[in-house]
Amino acid sequence: MTEEAISSNEDQSWLDRTLKRNLRIDLEVALYILLLCVAVFSRFYDLDTRVMSHDESLHTQFSWYLAEGRGFSHDPLMHGTFQMHAVALSYFLFGASDAAARIPAALFGVIAVGLVLLFRKWLGRWGTLAAAAMMVFSPYMLYYDRYVRNEAFIVPMALLMFYAVFRYFEKSEAKWLYLLAASLALHFTTKETSFIYTAQLLVFLGGFFAMRMLRMPWKQSIQKIGFFAGLITTAMGGGLAVGILFGGWGSSGEITNALEPTIEGAVSMGVGAASSFPLGAVSLVLAIFGLTLMAVTLVLAFGKRLRTDFPELDLLVIVGTMTLPQLAALPANLLGWDPLDYTSSSPISLTMIVVIILFLVSAAIGALWDWRKWLIAAGVFFGIFIVFYTTLFTNDDGLASGLVGSLGYWFDQHGVERGGQPWYYYLFIQIPIYEFLPAIGSIMAFVYWIRLRPDDQDPDPGSRFAVSFPVIGFLGFMTITSLMLYSFFGEKMPWLTVHIALPMILFGGWGIGQFLERFDWQNLKKQSSWLILLLTFLLLLALLSAMGGVLGENPPFQGSQLDQLRATSGFITAIVFAIGAAIAIRQLSEGISLRVIASVGGVFLLGILFILTIRTGFRAAFVNYDDATEYLVYAHSATGVKTVMDQIEDLSMRTTDGLGIQVAFDDDVSWPLNWYLRDYTNQYFYGANPTRELLNYPVVLVGDNNWHLVEPLLADRFYSFEYIRMWWPNQDYWNLKWSAIDAERSRDQMPDNAPLLPMGTVEYLSRVWGHIKPFFTDSALRSAVWKIWLDRDFTEYGTWKGQDMSLARWTPSDRMRLYIRKDIAAQVWDYGVTPASFTPPTIEDPYADAIVELGADLIIGGEGLSPGEMFHPRDMAIGPDGTLYVADTLNHRIQRFNSDGEVLTTWGGFGDSQAGGAEEGTFNEPWGLGVAPNGNIYVADTWNHRIQWFSPDGAFLGMFGQEGLGDDPYSFWGPRDVAVDSQGRVFVVDTGNKRVKVFNSEGTFITQFGGPGYLPGLLDEPVGISIGSDDRIFIADTWNQRIQVFSEVSPESFDAVQEWSVDAWYGQSLDNKPYLDAGSANILCTTDPEGFRVLCFTQDGEFLLGWGGVFGQDDYQFSLISGIALGPDGKVWVVDSNNHRAMRFAPAFP
Repeated sequence: MTEEAISSNEDQSWLDRTLKRNLRIDLEVALYILLLCVAVFSRFYDLDTRVMSHDESLHTQFSWYLAEGRGFSHDPLMHGTFQMHAVALSYFLFGASDAAARIPAALFGVIAVGLVLLFRKWLGRWGTLAAAAMMVFSPYMLYYDRYVRNEAFIVPMALLMFYAVFRYFEKSEAKWLYLLAASLALHFTTKETSFIYTAQLLVFLGGFFAMRMLRMPWKQSIQKIGFFAGLITTAMGGGLAVGILFGGWGSSGEITNALEPTIEGAVSMGVGAASSFPLGAVSLVLAIFGLTLMAVTLVLAFGKRLRTDFPELDLLVIVGTMTLPQLAALPANLLGWDPLDYTSSSPISLTMIVVIILFLVSAAIGALWDWRKWLIAAGVFFGIFIVFYTTLFTNDDGLASGLVGSLGYWFDQHGVERGGQPWYYYLFIQIPIYEFLPAIGSIMAFVYWIRLRPDDQDPDPGSRFAVSFPVIGFLGFMTITSLMLYSFFGEKMPWLTVHIALPMILFGGWGIGQFLERFDWQNLKKQSSWLILLLTFLLLLALLSAMGGVLGENPPFQGSQLDQLRATSGFITAIVFAIGAAIAIRQLSEGISLRVIASVGGVFLLGILFILTIRTGFRAAFVNYDDATEYLVYAHSATGVKTVMDQIEDLSMRTTDGLGIQVAFDDDVSWPLNWYLRDYTNQYFYGANPTRELLNYPVVLVGDNNWHLVEPLLADRFYSFEYIRMWWPNQDYWNLKWSAIDAERSRDQMPDNAPLLPMGTVEYLSRVWGHIKPFFTDSALRSAVWKIWLDRDFTEYGTWKGQDMSLARWTPSDRMRLYIRKDIAAQVWDYGVTPASFTPPTIEDPYADAIVELGADLIIGGEGLSPGEMFHPRDMAIGPDGTLYVADTLNHRIQRFNSDGEVLTTWGGFGDSQAGGAEEGTFNEPWGLGVAPNGNIYVADTWNHRIQWFSPDGAFLGMFGQEGLGDDPYSFWGPRDVAVDSQGRVFVVDTGNKRVKVFNSEGTFITQFGGPGYLPGLLDEPVGISIGSDDRIFIADTWNQRIQVFSEVSPESFDAVQEWSVDAWYGQSLDNKPYLDAGSANILCTTDPEGFRVLCFTQDGEFLLGWGGVFGQDDYQFSLISGIALGPDGKVWVVDSNNHRAMRFAPAFP
């Protein structure tokens, strides 16, 4: 070629050169294109319809917060952070919706299909096609590519990891090490399954390297012995560590229980317990010593060759050093520390020291290996890791939680054994129902691997290494160990089946490919071959029909009734037809070997299984996607969620012309309702503590765990509609769990009352057979199970069990109720029960007939600052000697009067604790006060959040309390009143914390009672308190509109013993704070602040009389009354707050 031609060729762009090539589109390429098109359509079609499940909604909600600019702090509860960033980016591009949340998963699902094509070199032509087809149509891959979980992201990351390893063995180019580092980083920022994948890779590479070392000639035999000794020591240390960490909680107790006699000692060590500390330290020492011994002997024996001749060692260095700093939780657990204790400085500091040490060790290993390559790989890995875990450098704590918390939380959760599934959950439930084709392909692959030994091949001519990587052996290893590991670990969830299916698809694809490559496709061109294929199909149909007859509900030869005769004749017809088809096949196959006939049958069977796989995946993803009849879901949202949201949106649009309707919801329905209510501006989360505030909301959503809390409150004023909110698949297969069999055994022997010996394996298997036997002897059960497997139809199974298993009555499930207030339902005719006849309820005052007109016989006060004048007083009390004490609230003082209303003394002054100036004896709005039997005065210094007490003449004696929310004994939030019982104990109404706290006379905490809620014993905005002559405690439970009576049922233990409703206290303003007082004559009077009246009852709740109800300034009128005190002479003092006065009345009680 001339220089001009070369120059001309070099000047052409890569696009020009590509277009000038002869692009050949053959059948294989066409099939790949078709599969990719199907992948795109199946992943992206109709992403919005399925309801967000519980876990999905967590991911969508916090991703939405991130997209909204609220940031995100990594929490191991939700695994890694990559998904949050990906979903947030989708929201930014497409807006927040169910479909937008699922777009990233769908996109990565399509990428995964495309990545399978990279493995054609190792899987072969047919193997790659088979693997790609299984990746497209796998029920698990398809379903979770349309689901907001991490699994869809992990699959392409794992494929890139595999590809980088395979390619590095071929070309030894550094770029494959960097790709490996990137794939590892992305996986570690996605989910803790990264630790399992890397452990599998490290074990395989380590085993491969060890086998090579043991087979190679060594300079000195002592070096080889040292290496072998180090290998054994490392294995012992690692095995001991695994036993300590996992021995106590593996496999939902199934394997542990079965092997308990032999591993009792190991199990007793516990996880992270103090008793395991010595053995944990021993395991670490053994492992470190073994690794060091191996390293020394390798360096002495091979020297610089370790950098050039052993690609598996390069891969071990990259994978190991990138992973090592994240394993700090492992030694922390072995040493008895808690890496999850982020609130305590000591454990997290100790663990972070371990992180630093491990990072330095990694850096040292990398520097000794090849510092340039290692720095680049580490930069790639930790660059990705830091960016995602710190949420683009906005969350400093994310680095620690990612490095330590992820693995630490994983240890903790697997001990919890979430889901409680048995050890056979994947092997006998998930794989046979969904991933049967990859499983059969994997069995074929094992057979071919043993026969063909595909890994015993020379390396590629372009490789500088003396050995090739055993790709197929690695895929087989990943398949077996994935099934074992995920079956062993405590948490077994359906979506983890993805990680078992992935290596099965690749390995099974190779196995199917080997079968198809050996099939003589030329035989299909012969006419007889097509006839044989058709007859094979008919033969299989006939055999299946005959088998169905034998195994079905109505087997043949059972009697002479019409249906029995039909069954017999159908069976005979099927057998005759099968025999005829077999004879015809034999005749047509004259001269054709039995192997060829079997191959044709095998191809046909694989085709049937492939069609069934497509059908299974299609029905799961596009038909039964919201139903619990599918086993590939767990804690799955039902259609009721979106049905409810459609109704709420309709109500809101028709009543507020937007999403402004007020919606209250509890903790039971909060997920996924938090996500679906994100745009509703007036949503109210009340948790597990409903109050009367719910009556102000037109729509209330309540889970079945809280129905008993709200039904008494809402039943009469709301219509309710019930829906299934969340459900789980049928779990009758739990009957074979070790714990279930052991419980059954205990029940069987219960009448004997004899001590039970531990159940042995033989007895366990015997009882398991008792459960399995009906599948072989009961045709009705066989038919029912077949219906479940083929159609997810539980009708026959429910009939066999005598149970309604329709979706409307499905168990296990959680339900919810939509409560719609009746007046709102009446406005929107669709929701009203009888809208045409609806009339607003007539409101009647139950106290009207006993309200009397009564004027005050003495008034003291008047607006002002001088002694005797007042400014918005709130409470008053009467001392043992008849002295009056008034909380002059906005004058920030206490005033003392004699019984005739003459001022005796005042004390106090303004002091603000938040400004640092609340000295003793000063106040910031004292709202309540109480008098002790000895005459001392206790004052609720409300906005200084404390209690002060004084002598009768105002001398300061002491104080206690500080600002704070919660149940801390000495923390108050706006205490409104205080009372003292006959024993001198001080009862403080901690209004903001919705409880009453009890102290001795010196301010030492004794006990507390109450708490938020409206059930008996719970309080909502408690204000006034009074103690009767019998030491019963009366409390104005304001927002629950009732008076509750508490009594000391045992020493220092107070329970509600009585309550009655008060038809008052409707508003929730800052001023609507009622007080009450219990007199000595079985009378209790309370104030109705914004109703301008006094209501008096017997101390058993019977209404006696009331007065007032008229706004004004005359002696029979009020303007926001507050405190009240009953004198020993039967007269009643009332604080008229907004008129700045105290008024005395002399009612005539009946």
